[in-house]
Amino acid sequence: MKFNNLNDLFNHIEADIQDTMVNEVAETVKEEMVIAVETSVYRVYDPVQYNRRYGNGGLGARENMHIEEIPNGIYVRDIAPLDNGRTDYALDDIVVNGLGRMPFPRDFYSECEEQLLLNENHKEALKQGLKRRGYEVK
Repeated sequence: MKFNNLNDLFNHIEADIQDTMVNEVAETVKEEMVIAVETSVYRVYDPVQYNRRYGNGGLGARENMHIEEIPNGIYVRDIAPLDNGRTDYALDDIVVNGLGRMPFPRDFYSECEEQLLLNENHKEALKQGLKRRGYEVK
């Protein structure tokens, strides 16, 4: 590729980084979030008033993990709907903050973040994604 000026080069690089964030890094974060939901939500409490949906439309379902582009990155939120059809509350908010009939808060977002800080899988996903796009990354 040829660029006429540094701004065009920088814009191209930034676009590739953002594309990598939305694709490879987002998939890695989703994988970690599935694990965090399992360990910090499902394994610590057995419900008595509802049936869990797990990966079948519940918090553990990757298709409910919404990716939003933000400046210099992404924001990942689990948008699993309530199973009773209500739309005035968010399931993730209820679980994370222990609202309603939840016995206690189960913050799977913080758990996911902590795991990523420890294992740095998101950094590796960024490196691998940029390598696939032709960059030499160390």
